[in-house]
Amino acid sequence: MRLSFVFAVVLAEVVLAIAPSRGLIAQAAEKPTYLVQVTAGETTSDTSPDEQPKPVVVDEPALNGKGMKVTFKAGGSIGQRTRVTDWTLFERFRFQVVNPGAETTLDLNVLHGRSTNFATRVVVPIAVKPGKSEVVLEIGKFRNTNDSQPDLANVKRWYLAEAGGKTPTLVLGDIQLKAGTTTAPVSNAPIPGVTINKDRLARIKAAKMPQLERAIQFDTPEADAILAALEVFPPDNPWNIPVDEWPLHPNSKGMIAAIGGNKPLRYNPDMSFVLVPPDQRMVDVKLAAYSEESDKGPYPVPDNAVIEGWPATFKRDSATRSLTLDDVQRGKPSLDSDRHGIVVDPVNRKLYEFYRLTKTDTGWKAEQASIFDLTSNRLRPDGWTSSDAAGLPIFPSIVRYDELKRGKIEHALRATFVKTRRAYVYPATHFASRSNDENLPRMGERFRLRKEFDTSKFSSELKTILEALKRYGMLNADNGIDWAISVAPDERIPVLHDELRKVKGSDFEVVTPPKGYVTPK
Repeated sequence: MRLSFVFAVVLAEVVLAIAPSRGLIAQAAEKPTYLVQVTAGETTSDTSPDEQPKPVVVDEPALNGKGMKVTFKAGGSIGQRTRVTDWTLFERFRFQVVNPGAETTLDLNVLHGRSTNFATRVVVPIAVKPGKSEVVLEIGKFRNTNDSQPDLANVKRWYLAEAGGKTPTLVLGDIQLKAGTTTAPVSNAPIPGVTINKDRLARIKAAKMPQLERAIQFDTPEADAILAALEVFPPDNPWNIPVDEWPLHPNSKGMIAAIGGNKPLRYNPDMSFVLVPPDQRMVDVKLAAYSEESDKGPYPVPDNAVIEGWPATFKRDSATRSLTLDDVQRGKPSLDSDRHGIVVDPVNRKLYEFYRLTKTDTGWKAEQASIFDLTSNRLRPDGWTSSDAAGLPIFPSIVRYDELKRGKIEHALRATFVKTRRAYVYPATHFASRSNDENLPRMGERFRLRKEFDTSKFSSELKTILEALKRYGMLNADNGIDWAISVAPDERIPVLHDELRKVKGSDFEVVTPPKGYVTPK
């Protein structure tokens, strides 16, 4: 959970009524989308508190027609659940207002898909001057009060609140969302630090997605064919861009030394997953512990959902070899493990990840649930965890059999470290530490195998992994074993421990985005 917030607001631009300029004439020529069409007799549907008078439509000469008269209680508000949910299609929130009294202040509050409290909603202060004025707010500048990015594609509710402790009477005109008058020229200039892997895109496009009619475990030829045709996140997503030319972090040496330059590279054969058809039956999963930072269900969890480590980790250990999938689903050999559960819907391109997923006699339960749209670059809400401490998805980072067989991994890997910092960096959204030691890595910190590291003497599987670490690197995703990456627990993948230990922490470096890098939309 995020422990501190920075209050940030975007000041509204208030345009006093003067002779219309060419810009205002052009704006007036746009076709508006009405949130409240006062000129048609509409008013806002909600008022707060209950004793505040409801808005009424009146004749207002200053507005050349009808206006919505509102007498605010101190701290009172008017608003409604919006009829337009995707505000990213618009540039401005706009209305005219007549203020017969002294200057007063309103707050525009916008609640959206990531809003869970005051810190995760948009609040824009508006200074309303005496007389007639026009309020124009630039939607592209909206930020949550904790300075995180709002989900303006899923606006739930908006309202205007009195913010100065006064009782003003105002008359408002139509409240509108308006698009821009011109389209900005599209720049073909490359973004620093972003290289699109065109070969990867061509390969995925050429692969035909097989028909999926039942839930399929990851370690099968059927799954291999599906994964070959699945595009995981857009091409400019941070998991998919090469970082072999990114500059070194100024404290790279300090972080490597703090983690342990002599410690070996290791791996966990841990992250299993199941592929489900697009019509997979949705079920409830009872959530605990991190329910407030979970995406709500139901979820397409099949009866054969696999749990972290299944099957290779269990089948290769004599102490757990006799366990069945049902045993593992129900918590054997221990309920205290992370027990990640991952469900992928490749047709709808949706990813469902669970922390401590467990089957019970009455259904499934978990401590946390995250849903990721594999067509989008959208992150978790700022300050939210996921099934990983960093708030990151796990599935895009897993070393899979189909990749090793192909001889090429085209994404960043997942890494864990024992000690991390009380901070996170894009694309992470959450930290899990009390330490402010700047020599410890933040969640989301990216590590890269040194370019000069010789991979020629390793097996084909290890060489594929190491070359990916050179080109795409690995992201700090969770607290765990130092220098450990995640590999699918696929019995077709050979045991990698002995070879991996030949690579040391000192063979890595910490990198940072180059100047001018822009996070993808």
